[in-house]
Amino acid sequence: MNWQPGAEPGIDTDAERVSPHLEALRARCDILVADFSADHLETVQVDNASLEEVLSEQRPPQLPCRWISVNGLSWDVIKILGQHYGLHRLAIEDLINTRTRTKCDWYSDHAFVVLTLQKLVRIHSHSDSEDCDCSDDDKPISYDDIDGTHDHYPERERVPFWKKPFKKSKRKQPDHTLPKYNDPEGLDKLGDMIRAHSSTADGAPLQNIRTLHRYESMQNPEHTLFMEKHSALFEENLVVSVEQVAIFLLADNTVISFFEHSGADIEEPILERLNSPATMLRRSADASLVLQAIIDAIVDLAIPVKEAYNKARKDLQIDVLTNPSMSTSKALHIFTEEIDMLQNLFKPIINLVNSLRDHKSQEPFLEGAFSSEPPARKKDKNEHRRPQPKRYYTQTPTSVVMSHVAHVYLGDVLDHCITIIQSLEQMDASANNLSSLMFNTIGKSLMSRLAVSSMTHNPSGARTNTTMSIIALVTVFFAPLTFLCGYFGMNFEHFAGIKHSDSFFWYIAVPTTIVFMALIGGGVGYRTVKTWAARFHLAKVRRGRKQRQQQMRARQRQRAALA
Repeated sequence: MNWQPGAEPGIDTDAERVSPHLEALRARCDILVADFSADHLETVQVDNASLEEVLSEQRPPQLPCRWISVNGLSWDVIKILGQHYGLHRLAIEDLINTRTRTKCDWYSDHAFVVLTLQKLVRIHSHSDSEDCDCSDDDKPISYDDIDGTHDHYPERERVPFWKKPFKKSKRKQPDHTLPKYNDPEGLDKLGDMIRAHSSTADGAPLQNIRTLHRYESMQNPEHTLFMEKHSALFEENLVVSVEQVAIFLLADNTVISFFEHSGADIEEPILERLNSPATMLRRSADASLVLQAIIDAIVDLAIPVKEAYNKARKDLQIDVLTNPSMSTSKALHIFTEEIDMLQNLFKPIINLVNSLRDHKSQEPFLEGAFSSEPPARKKDKNEHRRPQPKRYYTQTPTSVVMSHVAHVYLGDVLDHCITIIQSLEQMDASANNLSSLMFNTIGKSLMSRLAVSSMTHNPSGARTNTTMSIIALVTVFFAPLTFLCGYFGMNFEHFAGIKHSDSFFWYIAVPTTIVFMALIGGGVGYRTVKTWAARFHLAKVRRGRKQRQQQMRARQRQRAALA
């Protein structure tokens, strides 16, 4: 709503007047400021009010590398950092627009990297609402529009008791009907966010997350809610959280990272490495290696997402091989679309990593542009000096460099990205093959088409199959009678069979029809019973798996309570 054609590009943090949507961008930010060298580490946690005071203090000269991690997007924090470090106005605009494409922009004294973070989280459902520490406002999300438990849906109409006998009973909506979205203003109170746990771990705090379908678009809320309800991970109470991460790499060996809400997932492993003097990240005191560590952690968070979808694909494969139906076809279609969306979000990260690795030349960069202090004095030849990592510059008009160490370790990130992309492509191809196999299997069986049509609540595409199946059954049932009528209706001169009464015809017709239908229906009945048995066995196995998961989570809660 704030877009205008031909407007001035970028957002100036030094402007006296800003647009109302920037002033409305307010959130409590958890800000980590870490200054470190090979010998020492200093960290401080600040908030929106105390950030400017910390930045006003000069960085200690013995701590050449600084990492500022901001968890949350707030205009006051962005303005302070933008003014203090002179961040480019185009980068500020891309930072605030949370759907910017994955890319790397190079400016005169800093580089701007933006990418998406995908991680697996657990939906705040009714089953775990009693086990988490949440307020009354943190109601579990409900995708059923008849119970009125969520703000998205209208409350059930109350009918007086004297009108109930004359009130038509409302059946529960079938699965293919779109959920109703009751919001006259166009968006709910959380915008395009829903409440979910920050991870799949038990006891994870609740936060506002943007799902995979909501990140793509929330212009059609009914479509979004339908896709979320029938997602491949919905049965496991799982969902993919997607957010934008923006990182600034400055020429003075400073890194500034902005997260929407998952900053702790990245900060904890990196701080653990920084606390150990033996790690490469700590010994190098290199901002470009910190950038590599952040991107590596973001890529690693996508691995559980890949594993969850691979497990869902195997469950769908079992359903196709044992019980092919139109509901399975619908699940495969949604599964394929989600895999495509994941690929569209993840494939650009490969180009980003390649862009960072290509940012180098053959001549070393000899100026001391990686410390906040002025160039050091010339030392005596016999004076001990710690070897510094070799750095490079590019021929582009920027003083930002990528060290040789970061270039090497970015290759490992590239390997992880390619592995994940190959897995997603393999799952996409497997889902398409399963769809073809399922339709070929259904098309070979008349009774399968009838069962499929009855389970799909007769949509327009399946009504023809239902009608043709009924006609085929009627034809098969009357086939013996038609044969007998034709046989006894022949105009033979000597035919002893026609000298009997009409009951003689039924004495022959009824057993013949029963035997014929038994022969025809035996194979169909056997396959039907076999399909029902396989379906019952799968349902039993999946219920047992869910019970074991719930028992494991209960034991984890007990151990946590005892600890």
